[in-house]
Amino acid sequence: MNHLIAYPLTWDDIELRANNTVGIYKIKNKIAVLSCVSYTAHVDDSKDYMQGFILTNFSTDFTNHGQIRLMDLDDISALDCELNEKDGRFIINTKKYKGYRKSLEKLIEVTDEELKVIGDAPTPLDNIYSDGKVYCFGNIEVYMHSAFIMACREADSGKVIWKTKLGAYLYTDVDEKDGLLYFGTDGMGGKFFAVNLSDGSIKYSYNTRGTSNFLYYKDYVLLSNEKNKPVLINRNDGTLYKKLEFDKFEITVYQQMIIDNDKLYAIAAKGNTAYAVCTDL
Repeated sequence: MNHLIAYPLTWDDIELRANNTVGIYKIKNKIAVLSCVSYTAHVDDSKDYMQGFILTNFSTDFTNHGQIRLMDLDDISALDCELNEKDGRFIINTKKYKGYRKSLEKLIEVTDEELKVIGDAPTPLDNIYSDGKVYCFGNIEVYMHSAFIMACREADSGKVIWKTKLGAYLYTDVDEKDGLLYFGTDGMGGKFFAVNLSDGSIKYSYNTRGTSNFLYYKDYVLLSNEKNKPVLINRNDGTLYKKLEFDKFEITVYQQMIIDNDKLYAIAAKGNTAYAVCTDL
């Protein structure tokens, strides 16, 4: 029997103006959601608009939860942030890429008790989207020849081996398993693709209306489908294997999802409220 548990990402003690999710993560033995919030702060008889981070953590069965905060900040954006593990420490980088607006430009460590500023962010990276990258597989390079056309060339000679029309923008990185390229597209009718690395032929495409993230699970691929519901498809042939229990929740546009111990944890919406949702695979 499948079990679905959802927890609203709301906070009654602050006057919330905006809530944007940076991501959902496995941190040590807990599931954690990092939110970037904007809120109204009342100081004496005046109002001020502030920002902050709220990290909501859950036991893996979602029966227990808690939160830690770092508030009264300026110039933070969920698009400019990322949370990564390094040497057993979990660090938020608040200046991931060049070219965005002014940001906090700090490194923030996630501990059991607090979100703690530990230093300045490193020199930011150039912002290269998935369709601007070159994906290397041995002596083979896969890249977007134009907005809707994927191409493959030999790395040493530059000789083009194949070109394949996708009909939409590349929205995920390209991954390779057993001679097949897996990736998602969006815009102009998005799909999840499996393409033969050897000749560029499309083994299958699965209509999703837009794939910005996908996950492997055993012999399957987990996707958000055209109704923003999680599904498992067979990785080898693209046939539908299972629709997951998701009630009236819908996976949000950035398709923030992780898999841990045969469970899906995802950011979802119902109405105007964001939720952290856990369901069995």
